[in-house]
Amino acid sequence: MIKEYFKAKDIILYKGDVLNENNFKEEFIDLIVTSPPYNVGIQYNSTDDTITYEDYLLFSEKWLCNCLKWTKSTGRLCLNIPLDKNKGGQRSVGADLIVLAQKVGWKYHSTIIWNEGNISRRTAWGSRTSCSIS
Repeated sequence: MIKEYFKAKDIILYKGDVLNENNFKEEFIDLIVTSPPYNVGIQYNSTDDTITYEDYLLFSEKWLCNCLKWTKSTGRLCLNIPLDKNKGGQRSVGADLIVLAQKVGWKYHSTIIWNEGNISRRTAWGSRTSCSIS
């Protein structure tokens, strides 16, 4: 069992190796929000992000399975992943991970697309400095 990393009221964060299936003994998680490695060569301290795509899918299947094992039947998984990648070859990462998630037992709900090319890098302050009550 891993120890709590942070706790505030009803929220508990854990920090550990998701590949260790013995981290937790029971289904107790309500929500998992994750942005797993994309296998595009990013320098991580603990993960090789340049493995073969087949090994990447095996890695992903294992952590998806462990997450399901620890999550309540009413729990949810929010998965932040690219739709596809072209570094190291064209791959449909989003579709492949959704299929894997369903294979291990997760139920599909919906896809939300974040179009980064459509956002401004500036801060939108609105009327924060000149607000008034009408």
